[in-house]
Amino acid sequence: MLTCLLALSLNVAGQNVTPEGWTEIQPNEISVNPIDLFNNWVALSVQDGDKANSMLLTMGQLGVFRGKPVLSIFVNESRYTYELLQRSPYFTVAVFPEQYKENVRYLGQHSGRDGSDKIKDAGLTVSKSELGSPIINEANLVIECRMIYTGTWNEDKLDDSIKQMFYRDGQRRPMHQQFIGEIVHVWKK
Repeated sequence: MLTCLLALSLNVAGQNVTPEGWTEIQPNEISVNPIDLFNNWVALSVQDGDKANSMLLTMGQLGVFRGKPVLSIFVNESRYTYELLQRSPYFTVAVFPEQYKENVRYLGQHSGRDGSDKIKDAGLTVSKSELGSPIINEANLVIECRMIYTGTWNEDKLDDSIKQMFYRDGQRRPMHQQFIGEIVHVWKK
């Protein structure tokens, strides 16, 4: 399984400096099939002050928006990461090899809302990009994005086959919000 990590190049004296252990590539050089990308073990990460938070990410898209390379993600309103995305100008998406599936699954089963260091508890390590975004070191590919759009799904416009996924036992579950980030850097191992 490919690992996708979103990270930022360091800008020193006008030159991009690639973080140690990574090779910077252009967004159009991402070799993961965009249909398969979110069928891999993928984590979304956001920095909140001196602490990073991550979650398992299962919905997203790669594409172009008004000529800019973008990554769109969809996060449920009930998630702690959703709250952090509301305050952060940047986020990262990391794709992991199969050997880290249990670690990434842990990120999806636990909340950082209680103040715990969920990334550390998952057995993963984190460093920061020059922009301050979290980079999970065990990933193979990292994409760092600058937030350019957010919007909540309009339930009335969802197809019935999708809408029924938001109901359980007759109760409506929270909707997802779309976040579109301009891809500012991509690194691979």
